[in-house]
Amino acid sequence: MREKVCLLLLLVLLLTGCGAQKDAVKAEGPEQTRQQAMETAEPEVKSAAAETDQNMTATMVEKKARPLTEEEILTAYDRAVTAYSWFDLSPLQVTGEATEVDGVAYYRVDARGIQDLEDLRIYLRSVFSDEVADQLLATGGDRPLYREIDGALYRRDGGREKDSAKGASSIEIEQISETEYSVDVTVDLLDEDQTAVTGLECWAFPYVYEEGRWVFSAFQLVY
Repeated sequence: MREKVCLLLLLVLLLTGCGAQKDAVKAEGPEQTRQQAMETAEPEVKSAAAETDQNMTATMVEKKARPLTEEEILTAYDRAVTAYSWFDLSPLQVTGEATEVDGVAYYRVDARGIQDLEDLRIYLRSVFSDEVADQLLATGGDRPLYREIDGALYRRDGGREKDSAKGASSIEIEQISETEYSVDVTVDLLDEDQTAVTGLECWAFPYVYEEGRWVFSAFQLVY
């Protein structure tokens, strides 16, 4: 009985709540506020040194797809934005410890629960499909953004500024089937003064159930 309760608690931590989600729902708010929340969020993943890949996987899978709630899907989207930002907008924080590889300076990553490249890979695959996770890890090609050095995770300089031509965003969630949702994001396009909305930009990100877990099979930042 105690083991069943522990398993239930682990599943609740991964996908908070449960319930049918058949109609489209909408959440609106300034994109800047959402971005600030993402930048301050810390990864919810345990160190692979403390827990094996097998045990990590056991906490992330479900034997059968079930209807998801609006809150679950929006939380998953926010986690995806945060994780994707590590490779684009806001790379993981680093310490002052540096080393040079092939003429490129790398700095040791300072992120709770992510000590090496395998920790990063495990976390990404809890959010994205294997294909998307592998694409992210390949960022930088021969000079990867993240690399493991002497058993620790390091990264080189990277990141960019938020697109000033993008304003507030809204999200609609559409259920496609029992094993797929579409997270539809609409972003306001602003004029040069960043005050008036001149148009809209629309994105659709598939959130699918595959290999026992819910993940985004395609993704990118919208700002």
